[in-house]
Amino acid sequence: MKIAILGGDGFVGWPTSLHLSDQGHEVHVIDNLSRRWIDAELGVQSLTPMDSIQERTRIWKQETGRTIHFHLIDIAEDYEVFKGWLAENRPDAIIHFAEQRAAPYSMKSDQHKNYTVNNNVNATHHLLNAMVELELDAHLVHLGTMGVYGYSSVGAAIPEGYLDVEVETLSGEKAAQEILYPANPGSIYHMTKCLDQLLFQFYAKNDGLRITDLHQGIVWGTHTEQTRRHKQLINRFDYDGDYGTVLNRFLIQAAIGYPLTVHGTGGQTRAFIHIQDSVRCVELRAAEFTSAR
Repeated sequence: MKIAILGGDGFVGWPTSLHLSDQGHEVHVIDNLSRRWIDAELGVQSLTPMDSIQERTRIWKQETGRTIHFHLIDIAEDYEVFKGWLAENRPDAIIHFAEQRAAPYSMKSDQHKNYTVNNNVNATHHLLNAMVELELDAHLVHLGTMGVYGYSSVGAAIPEGYLDVEVETLSGEKAAQEILYPANPGSIYHMTKCLDQLLFQFYAKNDGLRITDLHQGIVWGTHTEQTRRHKQLINRFDYDGDYGTVLNRFLIQAAIGYPLTVHGTGGQTRAFIHIQDSVRCVELRAAEFTSAR
């Protein structure tokens, strides 16, 4: 398959790009490299050294003979450029990671809130709008987050997708209806993911787009089978207060003898998924619905 990976230079996007390329797919990474300038803004860097995307794709070609194509496009800002690329290349599947992913970063200031909403929501809508305009029958796989559901306050299992409910009509009768499970975002970042799923529901219903929205838990880990092939292919390891996930922060704090930083009561629970399982999950969803056309 020809696969476009939006945000393919990021924490989940890069190992996904390697994994799918290794499976023999034609992989095109589309990225604005924003995660790299955010590092500069915050004055932090990955604990693991991060070469340029050009150097990393060169090393991958050197080690495997396979080419990962890179395209510098800001899909949230350059709609016509992005639509033109889709029109020319017409991928079979599109993997959408192209969003600002940190809840703490999204809440730092009004500017950070604006950036997160504008970047995330525009990127998603530009993609959906272009697919409809071009009549592009590609399977779209989006990486959402289980954080759209918040923390269950009634002891119920965290759901997936839709909820069957009964509503009372004007005549007083009960009618069955299927709705998206009520969202309960805890940050601007999570709120944009809620807006994403509403956009997906709308375009799937009105335009017949084939979309899978994966609400995974916290992705952890640094290496996959593919990143282990060369030291310059290694994935990011963020441990700062904005992008470092709880496991990464705890590991670094424990290693240097610093008290673990616990937010709130410390009673929160979240599911975790290793990066190797995450990329495999994305591959399975992309392949299943694409082959079913």
